[in-house]
Amino acid sequence: MNFKERDGLLLQDRAAIILFGIGLSLIIVSLILSFSPNNSTTAPSPSTQVSGIQYSPNLQTVPVINNKTSTQVNQLAPPVSAGPYVEIIANDTNNGRYIQDVSLYINGNFTGTTSENGTLFIPVGVQLFNVSTIRAAKDGYQDKTILTDLSKKGIVIIGLTQSSIVPIEINGPIESRINIVFLPSDTSFNATDGSKISLGGYPGGRQEFESNVRQFIANTFLEYPSLISPWYPTPNDYEKRFNFYYFWDGTTYGDAFDGCAGSIPQVYWNEVTFSDLTIILYPSYNGLYQGLPGQQPIGCTNPNGLGRVYLKIPANMPVLGMHEIGHGLYGLMDTYCSDSTYYRENDPNPNIWSSLQSCREYAIANSWDPDSCRQISSNDSGEIAGENPSLSTCTQQFWRWDPDPDIMHDGYDGTFENASTKRIITILDRISP
Repeated sequence: MNFKERDGLLLQDRAAIILFGIGLSLIIVSLILSFSPNNSTTAPSPSTQVSGIQYSPNLQTVPVINNKTSTQVNQLAPPVSAGPYVEIIANDTNNGRYIQDVSLYINGNFTGTTSENGTLFIPVGVQLFNVSTIRAAKDGYQDKTILTDLSKKGIVIIGLTQSSIVPIEINGPIESRINIVFLPSDTSFNATDGSKISLGGYPGGRQEFESNVRQFIANTFLEYPSLISPWYPTPNDYEKRFNFYYFWDGTTYGDAFDGCAGSIPQVYWNEVTFSDLTIILYPSYNGLYQGLPGQQPIGCTNPNGLGRVYLKIPANMPVLGMHEIGHGLYGLMDTYCSDSTYYRENDPNPNIWSSLQSCREYAIANSWDPDSCRQISSNDSGEIAGENPSLSTCTQQFWRWDPDPDIMHDGYDGTFENASTKRIITILDRISP
């Protein structure tokens, strides 16, 4: 064998060895890639529906919202060391945007608020129930409660609808405040001919209504220190115990002259589920009233069941407004005599009593003059709201103590005296400042 043949064989051997090495390398690389978790052939679990809320085990993306493209939202995700978690996302159903500062209550307990990208992370295992309730609340949006499964990691999306409830002054959560909501009336009254007037909306629109609401609040709820008895001063920062709102969607109105206290559409109650007192505010009635005193269509209160107490009042009569608020919010009884009103001895701290003896005993226990107790009758004193003393005689089996001028007697003038004030302070003291 000559050197040329030998060198040729050596070259062939070398080529075979090189090709074998390359093939072996490819096999090894293929094996490595086949075991890589980033190239698993197992398909991810599909999203499922839980009680109408989209729940997805894929924590990388938000499911499609209002036909928009899914978006990465893990900028504020907790570290991997935190373990599995559920990501709760609040979004606006109108535009799909994420909503910040939504308060979330899980199974009735406050859990936290959503971050700047509308998310709140809940560690898996914190909730002991397979099905949990989540309530989402934020001013400017309707409250939303859903059922979902928080026992496994994933994403829960809660879509919130913008609300027609406009906050005027908010001093705390609705659960720990007295919530007052104002509703505009699209009717008023012609006192000259005794007819209801259809206004086609609230005169002056939303701007005028909001101005009237703010003025009414200033002349009623914020005037307690000047209207109550000095025996029982208002608590410090009492005004912070109220939340004030008004309802406006441009189409929903109360009818102040559909019955004594007016009427409210069901669409209002569907959205306003938290009101302690709803006030139907209407423009001052028209014309010159010339009928019997106390029978003009001014104010009236309807205790319409838990959460649906409401009254009607003209925007320009704050003292009469305080009389009606005395009924609707504090349960105060009228102290004038009439066959068309309602009497009851409240417990605790009534402002009328069902016997002279119980009135005197209560007065003595509170260091008041017991001789000021007197029966409710048309001869009690002067001009009486609800009746004309010159045309009728009225006597009720109830006794009153508060001296005149008493707001719960006259309606158009006066102050809250000892008995009424003690009742008001009792209710206010139930609210933490």
